Amino acid sequence: MKRRMPAGFTLIELMIVVSIIGILAGVAIPKFAQLLRKSQEGSTKGNLGALRSILSIYYADNEGLFPSCIFATNSAVLTDSFVPKYTTSIPNSNPSAYHAPASGVLCHTPIDATGCTHEGYGWIYVGTNSADRRHGNLFISCYHTDTKASQWRTY
Repeated sequence: MKRRMPAGFTLIELMIVVSIIGILAGVAIPKFAQLLRKSQEGSTKGNLGALRSILSIYYADNEGLFPSCIFATNSAVLTDSFVPKYTTSIPNSNPSAYHAPASGVLCHTPIDATGCTHEGYGWIYVGTNSADRRHGNLFISCYHTDTKASQWRTY
């Protein structure tokens, strides 16, 4: 009579499989987190491009005039100018893990690396001085860097 081997895995085999799964998870989880951050960055850059396009269309419709606003106001100037004719709402800015998503627009003078402390506000719109060559520009309100080490404020 033939002796039958019991079916199943040994403890060593199970330990090897569990350790392999642990190694794969240790490699995959950081990559997944990086993919989430890149998608968040792509969304913010896309929203910035959409707002700049809307601003260009507004400029063309108003015969070469950008919306004007008062310095450092929590302004609804872009909301008042863009909604509902050009868009349904101002999209969120969510450039990094350091800030919560925000759709606020802050009117400001031209941005420099030291002069603005409105970190993580949402969007910065230069709409205070029509004689300035930067009048009508829109920026992301964040000094942190993206995954390629570019400062968000430079976009």
